[in-house]
Amino acid sequence: MEASNRRLSGFGAVFFLASLGAIALYAQNQVVPEEHDAIRTSATIVPEKVETVKPKVLPWRDRLDLAAMAPVALPTAAPPEAETGGTEAGATEDVPPELDKSLYVQDLGDGNRIRFTLDPVLQDSALQIFRNREVPYAAAVMLDVEDNAVLAMAGHSTMDPQVDPLEVLTTAWAPAASTFKVVTAASLLAHKRANARTKECFSGGLSGITDDLLTDDKARDTRCATLSAAVAHSHNIVIAKLALKHLGKGDLMETARDLGFEREIPFEFPVEVSPAHIPSDARERAKVAAGFWHIDMSPIHGAVLASTIARGGIFQPPHIVAEVRDSDGKDLTPPLPKAERVLTATTAREVGKMMVGTTTEGTARKSFRDRNGVEFISGVEVAGKTGSLTGKRAPALNYNWFVGFAPADKPEIAFAVLIANEPKWRIKAHYAARRLIQIYLKRRAAIVDNKRVRLGESGLVMPGAPEPKKVAAATDSPTKAPEATPTPAPEPAPEADDELPPVPGPLPKPPAG
Repeated sequence: MEASNRRLSGFGAVFFLASLGAIALYAQNQVVPEEHDAIRTSATIVPEKVETVKPKVLPWRDRLDLAAMAPVALPTAAPPEAETGGTEAGATEDVPPELDKSLYVQDLGDGNRIRFTLDPVLQDSALQIFRNREVPYAAAVMLDVEDNAVLAMAGHSTMDPQVDPLEVLTTAWAPAASTFKVVTAASLLAHKRANARTKECFSGGLSGITDDLLTDDKARDTRCATLSAAVAHSHNIVIAKLALKHLGKGDLMETARDLGFEREIPFEFPVEVSPAHIPSDARERAKVAAGFWHIDMSPIHGAVLASTIARGGIFQPPHIVAEVRDSDGKDLTPPLPKAERVLTATTAREVGKMMVGTTTEGTARKSFRDRNGVEFISGVEVAGKTGSLTGKRAPALNYNWFVGFAPADKPEIAFAVLIANEPKWRIKAHYAARRLIQIYLKRRAAIVDNKRVRLGESGLVMPGAPEPKKVAAATDSPTKAPEATPTPAPEPAPEADDELPPVPGPLPKPPAG
């Protein structure tokens, strides 16, 4: 698979090493001392891992290629009507019909075929959002929390169109920023050092943190906030002071590993390990616990982190292969990745409740409620966590995260959206995530029904339905990548209350031929 073999040559050399490895990051107005630059570099450029003995490669595994998958028509029976669970204002409806009634399949040319778990509408919609807003770099991953099947995995770059989309999704190219507060909150709860109502008083430090602010001063610290409010509003100083007082290096590192940092995440495509360098110095560790420096994360990992909370503390690697059949129709589908409990259900549930505050009253509120408090997604609460850090030196990209799950009370999906904006930003990650949630809610019934579809001798079949006479491919090019979907439906402009800059229209069609 030449595309996969080249994935670390383009974007990794031009952007990842040149830009990210050289950039010391800070949050909002935080100034990063120069001595942190070397530590930041080592967090981003991970040393080569020692080769380990790997299981035998399946006959189709080394030929898996997202650029070679094509939409194949579903059986003639129409999918069920969508169950929205509420009013989905602004959700995309005019998707290309071939995507609305199809699934992605890769034909290996020797009779072997692979059916992917991706929902073509969600996949195409994510790319539309990134394309129409011309974001420099962006990634979106959405998982079905039932088994962590990948429903959407869209990577995009306007700044460097030659970037391999897969690399944007699977490498730890951006700082985890305040999404790491989810790990810190889970660690405080798991080690019984605090609960959601634990209060910490402070002054300043809501953006940057200086050492003097980490020292209690009753005369100065006149404001107080709970751990729950600190997660929802991303109060850096509150999280940092709680970590300083209650978490040692081993405590925080243990929870970080449990939640996917510093460990391999098995997947059909290689996923770079997300590094977490936890300092021994207590004050530096407190700043890291709040989301400053030393922690990087891939978009795939971000979605798995959210799914672990959504699944009640159960960690399970994602998978994108739904079914594999050889030329004789033999089922070669690999078993689902093994799941393991890494947090108690109580800890995961409490962290999830804190994350709901992010969308109801916290840092992502404007993307989920208008100025009068009216929900943009009626009747469905979303749990999430924002994160943002800005590069100190050119190109000074702002790395903007939103990870979470929905519905918050009975999770069906977990997701991660990462956008790297220039100083004049286009959209924030929580806006893009909200749009994808809306689209999922319109698709949820069809997605459930499509799980029953299987590869037949001549195409896709529904159990109990007659076999089609021939494959009804929904594209003229069996090797067309999702990024090149023709004439995408225009992405509607965001609501005025989102306070976003003007939205550019769809990109012009490429010349014929």
